[in-house]
Amino acid sequence: MPDAAKDRYKKPMYTRRQFVGIATGVGTTLALVAVSAAFGKAGAQRKTYTSQQELVEAKNAISEILSSSDPVKTAAWIVGTGDAPTSVKTEMDQQLDALTQAVAAGTGAKDPASIVVSRTRDAATQRRIWDRKYDFLRRGDGGAGTFGTITEESRGQYGDTLGAGIQWDPDNEAHRIVWSSLTPEQRQIEILQTSTAPGVSQHHSGAAADLFSTEPNDWSNNGPLAAQYTWLSRNAARYGFIQTYTASSAKDQPAVSAEPWHWAYAPVSEAILDFIRADPSTIRGQLENLWNYAPGRYTYIHENWQNYVFHVNERAHFA
Repeated sequence: MPDAAKDRYKKPMYTRRQFVGIATGVGTTLALVAVSAAFGKAGAQRKTYTSQQELVEAKNAISEILSSSDPVKTAAWIVGTGDAPTSVKTEMDQQLDALTQAVAAGTGAKDPASIVVSRTRDAATQRRIWDRKYDFLRRGDGGAGTFGTITEESRGQYGDTLGAGIQWDPDNEAHRIVWSSLTPEQRQIEILQTSTAPGVSQHHSGAAADLFSTEPNDWSNNGPLAAQYTWLSRNAARYGFIQTYTASSAKDQPAVSAEPWHWAYAPVSEAILDFIRADPSTIRGQLENLWNYAPGRYTYIHENWQNYVFHVNERAHFA
């Protein structure tokens, strides 16, 4: 990446940001009050945020922890080869538990534990996900079914062959023909629509969680999770969580497509972004170590990893 492009990401640390959320209605507020009461002493350390300033202060506290830690160990945690600072992990766990309890009460979900379908993944796990998609493995050969969102570029070039499906399907012979025609860079771009390379995922830190389902159709306006998405949009910020990948953030290409299921604990995810802005070379070195087993699979992300890290939603708003 040219130096001028890199400078775009070198923002001052501890800058004030706005966050995206919607004020709760009376009914939702009563539900949240009931959930808070149910927490009792066990939830005494959980935080409920009511303003942008409180989120900024929480982020600054996390940043202080990271700045006083060994930068190499912090970078290892961020790229998925090390452990989170104990106090940071505790706070993330408490806040995610608070969110899922509130979601369950607000949407009628029977089991709060079932709301989180994916959370912390180390770099080795992310590498297996990346490789099975890159190799377009069938289900019987280690694949996991459909993935991603087919780009407009691929649909424009191969639309007649691909058919009407919005996702790639390694078990579809027509899709296999198209995939075999793509260059390594094109394959990476397709995977990166809804997945990240090992070392670049927000799931490595434990700050992000996928909720309910990762099937795009489930989150459509008429989908089975439309009501859950409305609740999260209105209330998740109260517990510090924001939707990282939105339709708006996806416009700043290259970027991950909108993921209504992906929610990150902002005080940690924001502190991590500040850490990377301040010391990208340490992160870059560890990423290159992760990718050196098959450099040809990472040519595009090698040049664009900062775009995928920083082209995300960082905002929340408290009315």
